[in-house]
Amino acid sequence: MSEILYPVSLQANGGPRFSHGEWAGYVSFDQPGLTLGDLEAVARFYFSLGYGYFCPTMVTSSEEAYRANLPVFREAREYEWGQGVLPPHLEGPFFSPDCMGAHDQRLRREPSAAFAEQLLAWSGGFLGFLTMAPERPGALETIRFLTAAGVGVSLGHMNPVVEEIQAALEAGATGFTHVLNAATRDPLTAKDLRMIAQFTDRRAWSMIIPDAVHVPAYAVQLMAQSKGPDKVIFVADESPLIGAPAGTEAALWGRRFVIRHDEAGRLRSYDLSGSCTTLIECMNIAVGWGVARPVVEAAVTANATAFLAPALQRCGVSLAARPAHTPGVVFNGTDYVPANKI
Repeated sequence: MSEILYPVSLQANGGPRFSHGEWAGYVSFDQPGLTLGDLEAVARFYFSLGYGYFCPTMVTSSEEAYRANLPVFREAREYEWGQGVLPPHLEGPFFSPDCMGAHDQRLRREPSAAFAEQLLAWSGGFLGFLTMAPERPGALETIRFLTAAGVGVSLGHMNPVVEEIQAALEAGATGFTHVLNAATRDPLTAKDLRMIAQFTDRRAWSMIIPDAVHVPAYAVQLMAQSKGPDKVIFVADESPLIGAPAGTEAALWGRRFVIRHDEAGRLRSYDLSGSCTTLIECMNIAVGWGVARPVVEAAVTANATAFLAPALQRCGVSLAARPAHTPGVVFNGTDYVPANKI
C-alpha cells in the first residue's frame, strides 16, 4: 500500500447532509444561520472520502451571513471532527462587476481595508485567505492590510491589466484562484500577459480545477509544467450541491440550479459550471491525464499547506502527520481511494 495522504481542499463552498445513507439536503456556508451540526455533517462527508482538511468557503455574502457564520468555523476547532476544519476562504466580496461568475451581484463590494477589518473581527481572527480582484479601487490597500494581518490574498474574479496583477503581487498577494475561471471577460490576444503571469509567475501559487469540466487536460498539464510542481494547487470548488442526485433543483445566490448528467455522463449542476466533483476525483482525473503522481500529491498537500502557512501559524493550527478524524487516501495502483477501503 502506498503512503497515506491527507488532501487539503482550499475551496469547499458547502456540502450534503445524508440520512440513512440517502441525500437529505445541502448546506451552503454563505447562508445565514449556519450551525455546528450543519458544519459537522459536511465535514464528516468530506472526511469519509479521505480529505484531510478543508477550508470552508463563503462566496460573496451578506453582512448578516458573515457575522453569523464566521464564528462557527472557529468554534468547530473545539471538537475532534473540527480539527480538519481550516481557517475559512472568503471568495469575495471584492470582485470585478464583470466577473462575478455564479456570485450574487447585489452583494459585491469595492475593496476596503475597513470592511476587511470587520470581516477579521467577525471571524475572531480565524480567516485563511480572501479571493479578490486586484484592479478595483482600494484593492492594493486592502491587500496590504490583509497580508499584514496574516490573511492570505488570492487574485480571482478579476479583469485586470498585467501591471495590476504585478502591483497586487508586490503588495503581498500570493495566489491565483481557479485559474481560467471567471478570470476575464475580454478576448485573449497574442500579447496578453495576464494568463501568462498566472501560469508562470512563481511569486504566487496557482489554483486550478482538474475536474474535466472547468478546464481541459492541456491547461492542467501546462500549469504543472510551466508553473513548477511546487507552485500548483488543485482545487475542486465543491458546490453545496455536491453529492446530490440527478434531478435535484435548488436556489442559490439568487439563481436556480439543477443537477443533471452532461453528455459525458458526469454529474453537474447547471447552469453552474460543474463543482460536483470531489477533490479525490480531481486527483484521479489529473493522474489519468498524465500528470505525475508526485505533482498531483504535492498539489493537494504540501503546496496548499505552504500557501496557507501564514494563516495557519497565526491561528495556531497544526496539520498533524496522522489526523484522527479521517482515514486519508492511498493510491491503489490505479486510483486514489480512502485508506480504510483497502
